[in-house]
Amino acid sequence: MEKIRALLNPDEIIESSSPEYSKESKVWSAHKDKHPKLVARPKSIDSLSCLLKALNESDVEFNVRGGGCGSASARDVLISMSAFDGFEFDKEAETVVVGAGQLWRHIDAKVEEFAPGYSVPGARCPYVGVGGGTLQGGVSWMSSEYGLTSDPQNMLDAQVVKMNGDVLWASGDPDLLWALRGAGGRFGVVTAFKLKAYKYPSKVYSGMIFYPRESLSALAKAVPEFAERSTDPKIAVHFYCLDMYQGAFVGKPAVPGIGLLVYDAYGEEHGRSGAGFKWALDIPGATDTTAEMSYREVNNLSDNLEAIRGETNQMMTAVVIPNITEQLILRAWKWYDDTLAEEPKLNAGTFVLIELMQSNAFNSVKSRSETGFPRPNGRHILQLGTGALNRECTAEMHKKAVKALDDGAKQIPDRFSHGDCLPRDFEEIHEPRQMFGENLQRLQAIKKRVDPLNRLKGAYTI
Repeated sequence: MEKIRALLNPDEIIESSSPEYSKESKVWSAHKDKHPKLVARPKSIDSLSCLLKALNESDVEFNVRGGGCGSASARDVLISMSAFDGFEFDKEAETVVVGAGQLWRHIDAKVEEFAPGYSVPGARCPYVGVGGGTLQGGVSWMSSEYGLTSDPQNMLDAQVVKMNGDVLWASGDPDLLWALRGAGGRFGVVTAFKLKAYKYPSKVYSGMIFYPRESLSALAKAVPEFAERSTDPKIAVHFYCLDMYQGAFVGKPAVPGIGLLVYDAYGEEHGRSGAGFKWALDIPGATDTTAEMSYREVNNLSDNLEAIRGETNQMMTAVVIPNITEQLILRAWKWYDDTLAEEPKLNAGTFVLIELMQSNAFNSVKSRSETGFPRPNGRHILQLGTGALNRECTAEMHKKAVKALDDGAKQIPDRFSHGDCLPRDFEEIHEPRQMFGENLQRLQAIKKRVDPLNRLKGAYTI
């Protein structure tokens, strides 16, 4: 550890006693925090290169933190990438080069300021990390039109520091670039991405429509009907249970409700019309908080969820599904009710989120083998979460949460396979070999070549 410290400049070392330690090491899911002895925050590629080479030749446990909603941690050294925060916009080429250590809120703000009239297919939640979010696929409001962030037409290149200290743009190693497109970041440490920027409407109709629980039956019929007739890639909607964590934090009982987060890139007039979301606004009990706003403001609608960072023992899974049906919705809410009835204290981390998308989101590549992440044959996403406040989550409660998450993923969809799960949530219930399917052997071969000592441990090395 002292040799590692000697490699870094004093302002690149964050000890556990430092005021910056919590900010640079906090995980999303509290139970995954290993309380590292040292946080290294390299401020240059040269510094990062020297650090990785030394770590590669040691037995020091380390991990790489992008700062988003992942939970990377280590007992010895945690590398924070937050200093890699660059942004360059090339209007002629319609591309941006962004530092991988930022959150998507930083990119949204910079695009709005320095690339007006453009947007980048990033993440829909501003607290998602640029590095982790992109390397694990990347789902955007723009995905229904342009595909995932990591798709070849969007993620054009990535700058990587390998474990031996070599620095390269992955386009010079096509197999490596293929692996980075959705199969995770365990092939090296990515410092920057070159991404496609698209001309995009400056005003979007979006916001929340809230309903009492009594509206579930009407919504369970209306949402699938809308999904069936909606084919426009500029229109999307999220259907979810109202967040219970706020009540959990102050010790109040859960009062379940329902919400729709609507999205229409044609603007407010279209969004409120029959071609948009008039059907949702007309459902009895609807409380309308929608408005016209910028793309950045749409993403910021979920910014308050960052309050749970490091406070809950949160586990998640996301299953790509071909269709949304009335029965699927009713099964999802029954699972939600049954889970909280079995253990009410799981109200801080248990949720249902159904994301209505268009087919291009997972079908903008020619085949499952075109990128490291083999695409499921589906259109929409069913996201489930379980968890409790960290201070209340006993081992028995955690066991219940794991079982509930596994049961929900298998019981709610009309069909289930671990190959339909997005390869971003590696919980104990997941089967990485099935998630990466026919791409697994090629991924393992690339991993063995670029990280032969397996110092950057990843699911595909199992």
